[in-house]
Amino acid sequence: MTIITIQVPGKAKSKLSAIVKELGGEIISVSTDRQASKKEKLLNEIKQGLKEVKNIREGKTKSYSMFELLDGK
Repeated sequence: MTIITIQVPGKAKSKLSAIVKELGGEIISVSTDRQASKKEKLLNEIKQGLKEVKNIREGKTKSYSMFELLDGK
């Protein structure tokens, strides 16, 4: 089976879902623009955090103690 990710207008969702089901496929996930933007924001924050970890490991950025993190420095 092949998985395809597509973006369609909201009004086309029901027609497209019917076609997919008629062809023997299944709808795995449905997300709105708001959900997609939240997911994208979260993924970007995770990527940024991983970049910071990489920079600390490479000595390019100073690491912080737990006290400094909790104190907001």
